[in-house]
Amino acid sequence: MNDDFKNITMIGKICYLFMCMERYLLALYPDHDLRPVARKMWQWSSHWWDEAWDNYSTVVPEYLMEFGTYEETNERSFDGELSKSDYDEIIALYNGITNGKGENEFDQVMRLPIDFGNATEGTSVKDAEAEVVECLVIMENILKKHDILLPDKSILCHFEYDREKPYVEGEKEPGWGDFENTEYLSIILNKS
Repeated sequence: MNDDFKNITMIGKICYLFMCMERYLLALYPDHDLRPVARKMWQWSSHWWDEAWDNYSTVVPEYLMEFGTYEETNERSFDGELSKSDYDEIIALYNGITNGKGENEFDQVMRLPIDFGNATEGTSVKDAEAEVVECLVIMENILKKHDILLPDKSILCHFEYDREKPYVEGEKEPGWGDFENTEYLSIILNKS
């Protein structure tokens, strides 16, 4: 496992992924209004993970564009959770960037949080770590390919935990982290 992330909670790791994704999105698509996507990303840390995964999945091109109409997408994929205005706004944002077939780098980047969430589903922190760090390394490599500066990992010190601290069976594993609003880390949502 990458030592940079060894003592960082899963919440901290997903925040780092979003920090990387925002840098990618701003560098490659500077003229697009990326706030709808950023809002879906940053809600992850303040919700139960299955709910956060569902909320975020509404901006993943493969899921959003799978059926071609709002009515079909909303009914089949998101159980009525996606508003028509959000759907229209995100489809307009993706116009010219992706066809939603998962064939380009943009689609790969937008899918990484889903892969991250899948790696953590129903498992322990220890068992999920290798796959989670792999998602982070993939994202870092994409940034490096485009000569985009990586986020400062020292910002993650708030998310450090004691790996050796014992916990009682049945309690929440300390490596998950606590619910919190992490929008303060967003360069898209906090841009003037």
